[in-house]
Amino acid sequence: MVENKCTHLDEFLKCEVDIIRRHLERHKWYNAIPDEAEGNADFINKYGWLMRELYCGYACPNRETCDLGIKVNITSEAAANTARYQDHPM
Repeated sequence: MVENKCTHLDEFLKCEVDIIRRHLERHKWYNAIPDEAEGNADFINKYGWLMRELYCGYACPNRETCDLGIKVNITSEAAANTARYQDHPM
């Protein structure tokens, strides 16, 4: 049966929140963002695809069999190419 939703979403979100908490202040400073909510949104917009790729492609216990993880890994190259052309240095 093909899964149409992530069965490890809680673990992924905990990982994502931990990463954001560790890097948010520096991200806000580098990007001159004074607001916490705006900083969160900007961080997720710029790096959310990378966090998904890392979790789904390397950390998720179902990464070998999950159809959703496979889709993320296939599209991650396109996301990386897109990120190179955003208005921030990589």
